Amino acid sequence: MSDNLLAIGTSGVLASNLLLQTTSNNISNINTPGYTRQRTEFESTEIGLGVGLGTTSRLANDFANRQVRRDTAALSYYQQFHTEASRVDSLFSNTANNVSTGIDNFFKQIQQANSDPANSASRSLVMGSAQSLLNKFNTLSTLVLEQRTHINQQLESYVSEANGYINTVAKLNQEIAGYVGASQSKPEALTLKDKRDEALRKLSELVEINTLDADNGETLVFTATGQSLILEQGKFNLLGTAGNPDPERKELVMQLDYRPSVLKDVEATSLGGKIGGLLKFRSEMLEPTQNKLGQLALALGDAINTQNNLGMDANGQLGKDIFSLGSYGGLPMYENTGSGKVLATIESGKAKDMPPNEFLVTYTAPNQFKLEVLDQTGEVISGSAVTQTITSYPATFNSSNVPGGLLYGMEITLDNSTGAFQSGDQFVLKPLNTAAQSMSLLNNRPEDLALASPIRASYTQANLGNGRIGTISVTDTDPATSNFISPSGVTGAPFTITSIAGDKYEIRDSSNTLLGTTAALPSGQTNNLFASAGLTNYGFDLSLTGVPKAGDTFTVSFNTDGYKDNRNGLALANLQSADLLRKTAVAAAAADNKMTLNEGYATMVSFIGEKTSEAKISVDSSKALLDQSTAWKESISGVNLDEEAADLIRFQQSYAAAAKIISTSQTIFETLLQAAR
Repeated sequence: MSDNLLAIGTSGVLASNLLLQTTSNNISNINTPGYTRQRTEFESTEIGLGVGLGTTSRLANDFANRQVRRDTAALSYYQQFHTEASRVDSLFSNTANNVSTGIDNFFKQIQQANSDPANSASRSLVMGSAQSLLNKFNTLSTLVLEQRTHINQQLESYVSEANGYINTVAKLNQEIAGYVGASQSKPEALTLKDKRDEALRKLSELVEINTLDADNGETLVFTATGQSLILEQGKFNLLGTAGNPDPERKELVMQLDYRPSVLKDVEATSLGGKIGGLLKFRSEMLEPTQNKLGQLALALGDAINTQNNLGMDANGQLGKDIFSLGSYGGLPMYENTGSGKVLATIESGKAKDMPPNEFLVTYTAPNQFKLEVLDQTGEVISGSAVTQTITSYPATFNSSNVPGGLLYGMEITLDNSTGAFQSGDQFVLKPLNTAAQSMSLLNNRPEDLALASPIRASYTQANLGNGRIGTISVTDTDPATSNFISPSGVTGAPFTITSIAGDKYEIRDSSNTLLGTTAALPSGQTNNLFASAGLTNYGFDLSLTGVPKAGDTFTVSFNTDGYKDNRNGLALANLQSADLLRKTAVAAAAADNKMTLNEGYATMVSFIGEKTSEAKISVDSSKALLDQSTAWKESISGVNLDEEAADLIRFQQSYAAAAKIISTSQTIFETLLQAAR
């Protein structure tokens, strides 16, 4: 009997000692990151003599762990997005960088110059305000581009950190699989599993992951989009960065550990975690903001250039461009097999047709290319394609030789001087990416501001009717396509307009050669006389008011010495309220798809504020969800000191009681020995 008591007592002491060890281990690791509370359970022996086999396991709930990882990835995603968005928001909310104020001041100076066109000081203020406005564009664009560099650096850092956790989990998988082995008698690798769970949690901060438990104890890991990160038997894939076609725009790629040269694209649209938030911020906020800023700069510069070209400057010459808008090379895709080049410039007067997007040029061969508009995710916008056949190289296309005239404000040149194009070659055009930063004043000479109209007209004092010169419209001063002569003059001027019977008008040049006769025009509706006479390519036209009498004459000539004229200056000032910005690439025919410069800037700023506010709300809600799931996980796996202290007392008592059994068995044994003597 005493030997049974000894066996029972010994097993009880050993069991209580193991329970005390487990409890003490829980208490000691209460502050250890990733530690999971352990519990030891025993079975009684089959014959009822003492405690049987004891097993120590972790109190872990896989579903709770997965929920914590999902909520961790979501919070990290929105926190990263909000952090980056807040930088842009603070940048555009700074009054010193307010482009809208700069635009208002620029047009205010034009209006003041119109009040005294011959005043050189007023003209100088216009050029000074133009430079100040460009400085605002340049500052904003530079800071936004610096943000892109910052994103590239962060992406490299996050990818390196993620690869570290991927390596850690892969190695722990191997150790756990080897530790468990084929024998079921071996205990679990509790500490290794804790380390693996913590590494997975930290990995989920960087990228959202899904896990799957393998039969050998390993944990397989996949991205939220289903791509494998960690496979069985310690195999894993690494994340990397590359820019295709833009080397300055890093993208996430997958690299096989056993074949580093093999790279696979990673779908970033629903990646999650800090990396996903970073890439989402870039595609949904940073790049659209940069494109909208570039669109605003190009629309303003092109409109001012176009209107200034239709006027006459202080030197009595035809107006010239004020702003340099630059040219933009197409970025070839790495997969291209040809060596051709694509170049784009802004077609004069057409920047208002450019949406705030990037473009894809595809050489569809033979001798055919296609232009398509890309959305924020890099996908082609349906219905945006323009296809054109190439007859010779270099081939230049613009609104004049493309059916429908739609090339989104660009003039595109395809050049094969460096090598032929091959079928399937693609190029990405980013005309808006650096437009706000690269636009500059061609010069700051105040006399280059063309406030005067190059055409003037007058009526003859001896006229019998009350006809007067109405509106004079100048539409084209290019000597190649109009009657204007560079630098000052009009071929055939002065022109004489004579009212003849039947409400018709004759138009003669300076040599009294009849150029054309208008159709019969209703009294009081004598608009566009030159066009009515078939003279449509002169670059200007005019209308009459009142009712002329037969024989009344009017003279149209170049506006020589018209320094105090401000008619073109008024047209320049009116550009502030003109619809110069295109809202979207594709819209219904009856849709309102244009807006003013100030409307465009206000839309951009409100877009930034809205995105930042949405991210803040998402951060708060995601944090609440993570707190909830963490509390649930901790209620299962966390160490509770009160509970552990109670267990410690209980196990101490059971240890003492089991020791008493051993003492009792010893007393009985000694009594038996005494009785036998």
